[in-house]
Amino acid sequence: MRRTARPLALIAAVLALAAAGCSGDEERPPAAAATSTECDDLGIQMSLTPTGQVADRVFMAIGLVNCGTEPLLLDSMPQVGVFGGNVLAPRDANVEESITVDPGQAAVAPLSWVEATRSREVMDVDRFLINALPVYAGYELELAQPVQLNTDHVLDLGAWQVAGEPAIPPAEPVAPATDRPEEPACPEGGFHVTVTQGSAAMGVRSAGIELVNCGTEDIAINGYPVIEVPGVEIEVRHGSDTLQDPGPTAITLAPGDTVSAGMLWRNTVESADEGDVVNATEILVGYAEGSPLETVGPEAPIDLGTTREIEVTAWR
Repeated sequence: MRRTARPLALIAAVLALAAAGCSGDEERPPAAAATSTECDDLGIQMSLTPTGQVADRVFMAIGLVNCGTEPLLLDSMPQVGVFGGNVLAPRDANVEESITVDPGQAAVAPLSWVEATRSREVMDVDRFLINALPVYAGYELELAQPVQLNTDHVLDLGAWQVAGEPAIPPAEPVAPATDRPEEPACPEGGFHVTVTQGSAAMGVRSAGIELVNCGTEDIAINGYPVIEVPGVEIEVRHGSDTLQDPGPTAITLAPGDTVSAGMLWRNTVESADEGDVVNATEILVGYAEGSPLETVGPEAPIDLGTTREIEVTAWR
């Protein structure tokens, strides 16, 4: 049984005081807090809390609570996206899978930017899209009060900092079942793929793709997943305007090793003909052009509507 974690207001307040201590200017009061998600099936509760303003710089705290029963192994920095414009939150110093958040623990990452300049194009932002990589879940967090950003803003993003001791005691050991089903046989291609359900808000969908080498030989990977929908012609775009794309990286996948990628699409219907609507319950996935394809049943249908377009990030 999962517990809903305590709010991160105390952590946010500490970050606000730290920000104020960096400047001799008077601190301005923070804006209204963002809406936090409930504990989800991945054991994650995410929040975005304004913590104040010093001079012309606005500060927020990205909060994550492990409300599940297993430790979370995260990259050292979150991924932050904004709908519209070319707003960036660079993660050049990111270290893959380097932060462990135990059950009941919280982690927080600072986010800040300089106030919008009226001499450049300004947009109102009422929500941020945040990923706690390597989990591709796309947490869409709405702000109670919109903020203004220049469309070419570069956000300052800090690394996760773990706070507090685990609040959930270790679960009692469970005796192994004697009637467990046998592990499925490894497909002929030597790999197995799962597609996990991610965000489904405002017509934007995201999902995670995980590929494991279940064979006996290494697999050379350097690029993007191959995605096909049986019987339907679709366009697969390499890279994404929303998901962070690490770009192609040469990876030697040894037996038992795993790689992952992100997938995003939009459920937009622009036709009255139901035959034009794509709602795929099976897709074909390969690790590279010309590789074998595995038929995969996603956790949730790939509801492309009539767009027939999918964005994918590179394997990592």
